[in-house]
Amino acid sequence: MRRHRAGLVIRYAVAAVCVFGTLMLTGRLRETFRETPNALFFCAIILSGWYGGFGPGILASLLSILAIKYYLTPPVHSLAFAVGETPRFGIVFMAGVFISWLCERQRRDEAGLMQARDELEGKVQARTTALTTANESLTAEIAERTGAELELQRLNRAWRVRNACNQAVNRCSEEMDLLEQVCSAVVEEGSYRLAWVGYAENDAAKSVRPVAQAGAGQGYLHNLVATWGEDPHGLGPTGTAIRTAQPVVCNRVSADPIFAPWRARAEEYGLRSSAALPLTTDGRAIGAFLVYSDEAEAFDEKETDLLLQAANDLMHGIALLRSKTERQSAEETLKKTEEELARVARVTAMGELTASIAHEVNQPLAAVVTNGNASLRWLANDPPNFDEARQALRNIVRDGNRASDVIARIRAVLRKSEPAARRLDLNEIIREIVALTQGEAERRGASLRTDLAVNLPAVMGDRVRLQQVLLNLVINALDAMNNVMDRPRVIGIHTESPDPKSILIAVKDSGVGLGPEAGSRLFDAFYTTKPEGLGMGLSISRSIVEEHGGRLWAAPNEGPGATFQFTLPTEDGA
Repeated sequence: MRRHRAGLVIRYAVAAVCVFGTLMLTGRLRETFRETPNALFFCAIILSGWYGGFGPGILASLLSILAIKYYLTPPVHSLAFAVGETPRFGIVFMAGVFISWLCERQRRDEAGLMQARDELEGKVQARTTALTTANESLTAEIAERTGAELELQRLNRAWRVRNACNQAVNRCSEEMDLLEQVCSAVVEEGSYRLAWVGYAENDAAKSVRPVAQAGAGQGYLHNLVATWGEDPHGLGPTGTAIRTAQPVVCNRVSADPIFAPWRARAEEYGLRSSAALPLTTDGRAIGAFLVYSDEAEAFDEKETDLLLQAANDLMHGIALLRSKTERQSAEETLKKTEEELARVARVTAMGELTASIAHEVNQPLAAVVTNGNASLRWLANDPPNFDEARQALRNIVRDGNRASDVIARIRAVLRKSEPAARRLDLNEIIREIVALTQGEAERRGASLRTDLAVNLPAVMGDRVRLQQVLLNLVINALDAMNNVMDRPRVIGIHTESPDPKSILIAVKDSGVGLGPEAGSRLFDAFYTTKPEGLGMGLSISRSIVEEHGGRLWAAPNEGPGATFQFTLPTEDGA
């Protein structure tokens, strides 16, 4: 993880070097190949954002745009931007911003987790050493002193409390559950009368909000007014502990002046001494951990120190749980972003089929109009020809249903929904995709052929996402055959069940095949061989297949073209 500790100048220098190296590589490739995609610069942006963070990623984006414009876009050696180039370079810049933001978020999360881990290991080691030392000291005291029994009992109960707090920190996965269990441990293990946790609010009154409590004196907290400001209700133990980030002990509630506003209430519930322990992080208290005893002079220095250590352990547990929650939230946000990108890829694929879809819808609509006019003519005859009119109306219903089926297929692919696992027939899904893409294939002079296994086992999966995989593979196959002139353009879709626990789907084309470089990087994000491609289709498709427990790969054919295959576990093998 040295990249998190690299200096600012080095991180920005790496961004510049990455863009320069990409420019050199692109120039060399263009000497061999006529058209080399500028998408290589996305690799430089990703590497710069991963290594250096948001700023270097943005720098790499800007340098990439300038390099593409100056060296790779006619007229070369000119930075004059034409109006028509603005959207393309704008998309490159926005993609760079998005990539840099994602890399920065990942970088920060990794740095935060490393720091939290290092701090935790250091604290655990230091506290283990301290506990060992204190335990040895305590053992020596017990051996040397036969009296002082009351003090030893207090220390033992503080030790039990701290041990119970540490167990709760290791056991709990929710913050409120942790607070409740720690308060209960203080009362049950330490025989204290009341324990509660209050969080410092950032409202105008600087109020303290009780969030967890346990013990016989819980009525004391009903409508309790406590703040951490400079007002009278903020000068008590709770407010002072939060404001100063230091523990505050009141061993005689009945006589201590700082307890005056709450004295009568405390005596009513049998609270005769208290210890207010701050919950601190980065030198600032976010709240306080309050412990009360029904005995006066209950908290000496050693017991208070052990309780303060328990409060520190509690704060560490709170910080870890909050970090985990933030990380989960970031992961959920990233997942939603990935799902939205997948939907964009589906919409992009459907955009390529626009002409075919329009043709499929226009045909039944034109037939409806023709049959409608025919119906009017048959009914206008003298006498009316009802038999022919009825037949024409039946044709209208048939063609209307046909148009409705086309639109339903399109909506099924485009709809935005949460992933849902259902029992699916892959042969049926393939037939839907074939029906949807048949017109586009014919328009491109290609044919779709299917060889579907009989009684193919069902799979558990998300229908829309698997439709997207098949749609992407079919469109890629059509694109791969665009320039084929010396042989038939044929796409073959094959299914089989090689064993009872899996099925295999293969999409074979007679296109240009796979080059050596394309074969190794085919499924990388942002890698594409299409001049207008985004390079996300195959990457998303592989992710979808892997989410379903399968595997997606590609291989060149023995003759021309390539075959893309993926496996999925059957319903019984999932």
